[in-house]
This record gives sequence, C-alpha cells and structure tokens, in this order.
Amino acid sequence: MITKGYGVDKRERFKEHSECGTRNAECGIIRNSEFGIRSSEFCPVNSAIRIPQWSGNSGMTIIEIIVVMVIIGILSATVIPRFDFTASFRASVEGAAYMIASDIRYAQEFAMANRVSKSVVFTSGAAVHTFNPTHTLDSSGQLPSGVTISNNFTITFNSLGEPTTGGGGSVTISGGGQTRTIGVVNYTGKVNIS
Repeated sequence: MITKGYGVDKRERFKEHSECGTRNAECGIIRNSEFGIRSSEFCPVNSAIRIPQWSGNSGMTIIEIIVVMVIIGILSATVIPRFDFTASFRASVEGAAYMIASDIRYAQEFAMANRVSKSVVFTSGAAVHTFNPTHTLDSSGQLPSGVTISNNFTITFNSLGEPTTGGGGSVTISGGGQTRTIGVVNYTGKVNIS
C-alpha cells in the first residue's frame, strides 16, 4: 500500500510538471538559462502571451561585422573616384589670382592716398610678390602652396592712381595644371582676372 501511494504521488507530480511545461510552451517561455532568457516559474493558461526578454551582453556577430565592412567598401568604391583632386589646385590658383588683384588695387590706393609712387613686383618662378617702397601695411605677398608666378611683371602707380609702368600688361600664375592671368588696364589701372 505504501508502494502504491508512492506510485500515485509520483504520477501526480509528473502530470503537474508536464502541464506546466505545456503551459510554458503555450506562453512562449523557454526555461533555459543558457540562452540568457529570463524564465518564469508560473504561467497561467489564461494570461497574456509573454515574450522572452534578452539579458546579458549585447555584441556584434562576425556576420554583422562583415556586412558593415562590405557596405563601407561599396561606399568608398563609389565616392572616392568621384572626388575631384584638381579642385584644391583650382581653388588655390583662384584664391591667388584674387589676392594678387587685391594687392594691385591696394598699391594703387596707397599711391593716391600718400601721394607717392607705389610698385608691385612679380618675378618668374617665385611664389611671392613684393612692394616697392615697402610699408608696414603691405601684405606678405605669399602665394598659396603650389602656386607660382609665370612671368616677370612690374606695375607702378603714380599719385593719381595711373599705371606709369606696366599699364596694359599682365601677370600669369599657375599651379596644378591651372592658370590665371591678372591684367591691368592702361590709363585707369583697372584689374581684370581671366
């Protein structure tokens, strides 16, 4: 009789565990801590469906890293060839042309304001132009890196702002296959960039 009672009791426990396992499976709960999923001891049949919540460290798998590297490779293969490396030389030469035009206008205005003659001297192959006579207000005349003067040219303005030397002439600058010519109109001293 003791053996029979023990057997019945054992069957009842097995039945409870199998029902609980069925209920947990219905509720979507996995009772395994290997996967880092929180487990529940009790899952009523009539309760709402529970969604497992991940716990533990989150990281990237090797597949995700490879996908990110492939995307970066595709972007670099399509973007880098479209980058125009000559744009920096073009910008340098353009900037140098406007700087030289500004310095020529400065020399003209300085000559008129101080009632003196003022010259700007350009030397072929140099990366700097100079003023004569020099003054503390003069710019350094340093051209951007890679830009040089292509021809010798001197422009001199009198106290009325007229070009007495170099009127009707021009200076050419170049760098990285780009060239610009800065011309000075005779009589008026107007500066043009072409």
